Formats: sequence, C-alpha cells, structure tokens
Amino acid sequence: MVQFCLADTAEIEPMNSVLREAAATNKLPFYDDSKATEADLSSAAEVQNKLKVAHPTVNVGTVGPTAMGFSAGNFAEAPSQIVIGFSKGRDAVAARKLSDDVVEALSKRWRIREVPNVETSGAFPLKDCNG
Repeated sequence: MVQFCLADTAEIEPMNSVLREAAATNKLPFYDDSKATEADLSSAAEVQNKLKVAHPTVNVGTVGPTAMGFSAGNFAEAPSQIVIGFSKGRDAVAARKLSDDVVEALSKRWRIREVPNVETSGAFPLKDCNG
C-alpha cells in the first residue's frame, strides 16, 4: 500500500491518466467508479449523521483475471491525499510488475510513500502533505 499527496483535487484527472496507462501497459481494464461512489456515500451521509464524504471522491483501479490489481481512493477529510492498495491474486510475479509500474509512473510526478505497518493498520491522512 502506498499513499501520496496531490497539489489539489485538480490533479485527480492527471493521476487517473497515469493509473489508466499503467493498467493498459499490464493489459488490464481500468475502472473509474468515483462519481457513483460519491453519490452513494452522499446518500448514506444524509441518513448517517457525521459520515464524511470526499468531494470529489476517488474510487479507481483495476482487477485482472487472476484477481491481481490495485484500487485507489482518497480520504473524506483530505481529498487531495491518495491511497493505493495492491492485490497479488494468483500471479505474484505479474502483481509485483504491476505495482512497480504504478509506483514508478506516479513517482515521476508525486512523492510516493509506502504505508508503514500495513499488516496491522491501514493508511491515515499524512500530516505533512506538501507534495
């Protein structure tokens, strides 16, 4: 799992382009369920007091036939911060190549940070999100 900071939410589309290209390079489909996810969360927030929703919401990724892939999202309290989780599925070699390709491509524009202790906790918003 990795995370990084966008300068602002206007960088979501360029980030999606990088992720879409990495998926295509690895012959995987790319999905963008961001708008539907934001609508679903916004509906839930109307009935669940204190449910926060990122505006805009990021929910993009890929999954291949061997169940390897990645999923990217953002935090409700920090919509310019992105977290990407990877799954190896049944092909660890291909999954490693995909994750390396994604991190390498994103690193050309953003400072990528590995999430520490991913086995025992998830990602949290970064306190020093300045790129």
